[in-house]
Order: sequence, then C-alpha cells, then structure tokens
Amino acid sequence: MPPSRDPTAGGRPAPESIRLRLSPEARDALSAALSDRPSGSGIRIWVERGMHPHAQMMVDRPSARDIPLSVDGVTLLVDEASVSFLRDAEVRYRQDADPPGFEVTGPFLPARPAQAPPSAPEPGPSRAPAGDGHADAEERVREALKSVYDPEIPMNIVDLGLLYGLDWGADGSLTIRMTMTSPGCPAVEELVREVERTARAPSGARSVRVEVVWEPPWGPERMTDFARRQFGYA
Repeated sequence: MPPSRDPTAGGRPAPESIRLRLSPEARDALSAALSDRPSGSGIRIWVERGMHPHAQMMVDRPSARDIPLSVDGVTLLVDEASVSFLRDAEVRYRQDADPPGFEVTGPFLPARPAQAPPSAPEPGPSRAPAGDGHADAEERVREALKSVYDPEIPMNIVDLGLLYGLDWGADGSLTIRMTMTSPGCPAVEELVREVERTARAPSGARSVRVEVVWEPPWGPERMTDFARRQFGYA
C-alpha cells in the first residue's frame, strides 16, 4: 500500500501544484499540433501505470476527469489519476530520436524508457565476477532496477528501499532479497518476475532469483533521502 503521506492524498490537486514544464522545442511542437484543431482542444497527457510507468500524449477534447493547465500558452489536459507521476515533470521534444518524438521525464517517472526483457542467458560458465569482485555488477543491477516501480506508488523500488540485499552463490547465481510495502501487496508475484527479468542481463549472473522477506518490516525510514523528500518526510 502507498505511504500514508502520498502526495496525491487529500482530494483533487490544484493545477499549480503539478508544476509541469515544457521545453522550448516541446512548446513549439505542441502549439503546432493544436493550431489546426477545433477551439477548446488540448494536449491530453496521462501515465500508463505498471512496473515501468510511461507517459502518453494525444490531442483531445477536455473531460470531467481532467485537470486543465495552461503552460507557456499550451493547453494541457492532465489525467487526475496520473498526477502523482507527473509532478515536477518536463515534456521534451527529441529531434535527435529516430523517429523524433516526445518524452516526459521527472522525479516520479523512470529516467529512461524500459528496455525489452533480455533473453535468458545461454548455458555455460558464469559471467559474474569471481570472488568478491561483484561491486560493479551490483551497481549495474541497482541502476537497472531503478526503472522498476511499485505499481501502487510513483517511485522506483530502489529509492523506496525495497531491496534488502544481493547475495552471490559460488556457482555464479544471484539472489536478490527484497520486501514489499505491505504483506498484502497484490502485485508480489508480478513484481518478483519483473525484478528477475530486469536484473538478469546487467548482473551477468548464471541465474537470478528473488527472495521476498518481511523482516525487518518495511517503513518510510528505509527510503532514500531523495524519496523521503519527494513524499514530504524530509
């Protein structure tokens, strides 16, 4: 379940509290997209939730569930259910992408698009470092797992403090010890599978498994300083 001080708690958010920004390139591209549309149209922006939340955008008419914003002269229609992911986010237009397009980045969204799950490693010698030389692999795993979000909370599992440890076996296997925000979390099995898939390639391990533990119990104090600031605990 989400922390008790989830920033979306307490009713419909005020538009000014969202603090959504547009890069100059995004402003120009969105203005052009609206230029030949019927009066009253806006840019709908919402977040597809899940293990790898990501923002979507389209030209649309306003609805009762929207929070309308005017940012640099562009009308944005923010889906109320997506506000927790879109706070302090920036919409950018990437002309260097192939094809060019928009991206939405912010403290409550993954830093980069999630990649397709890697295929299972081929049988053979372990690719993980031998002895105590696991520091680089563990850093890669933690960075990769920052793209995995608790489906109920707009924060990645690393900054939430759900990772309790990475244990390497003599055979080159990796066991990731992690917990959930509550024993009744309905997404335990799905989250475990996603962590195993996401950690496999960057770990270089022969195999990866997740062990869910409940001691010590998770609490907001286990979050990183970054996450505590975002949720108002610091």
